[in-house]
Amino acid sequence: MPGGGRLRFILDLAGRPPWWQMALDEALLELVSRGESEPALRVYTFSPSSVSIGYFQSVEEAVDLEEARRRGVPVVRRFTGGGSVYHSEDGEVTYSIALPARGPLADVGESYRLLCTAVADALQSLGVAAAYRPPNDVEIGGRKVSGNAQARRRGALLQHGTIILDPDYEAMEALLRAPRAKLESHGAASVRERVTGVNRELGRRIDPVTVAEALRRSFEEKLGLETVESWYTPRELSLARSLKEKYRSPHWLHKR
Repeated sequence: MPGGGRLRFILDLAGRPPWWQMALDEALLELVSRGESEPALRVYTFSPSSVSIGYFQSVEEAVDLEEARRRGVPVVRRFTGGGSVYHSEDGEVTYSIALPARGPLADVGESYRLLCTAVADALQSLGVAAAYRPPNDVEIGGRKVSGNAQARRRGALLQHGTIILDPDYEAMEALLRAPRAKLESHGAASVRERVTGVNRELGRRIDPVTVAEALRRSFEEKLGLETVESWYTPRELSLARSLKEKYRSPHWLHKR
């Protein structure tokens, strides 16, 4: 484990558009990589409900854009890899963590194991039997509850991922074009067989703040870092504002 130092904890559950959330995540990675920001863990939500796709995906192959337009669901391309994700305004929380990629975090596979296990441990503390499934998922009973993706820059990494609370299967099936081969590789014939949610497994509702605090405690323990409540620095907000237009642009969305 990396050990030592501080991890800023940013609780931002007001709900913000997808282009702003991606801009903030990239700003954190960039400034941590320059040594101009301390490592940070933030927990946030999307508003309105949105779709994000991985950096390497074709948007037309990943998302039904006409259906997204009809529903008023914005679509954004991430700067991290991975697949397409439906971010339900009321049915999930998202976390991101930006920190130097030192020690075990220098290795991509080991960093996924360490950080995704922290997510799984947080969910276990809430009462569900969550487990890390390589390379970058967390599952409950073989069903995905958290998908995670990374980007690296100048010796730093950012990993972000969803924590599904209440899966909106109808929206997922209508908006996301999940390749059948990928579903079948997980022994599932449909999104409903592949995905679950914390509240669904518990049979009761968990408050997003409770999830955030569980993540905070788990990352603190796994990384050996002291978490301190924090907020975005003026430099982070300024850089995010300049990056926001990239994430709003059709050129970025349709680059693949």
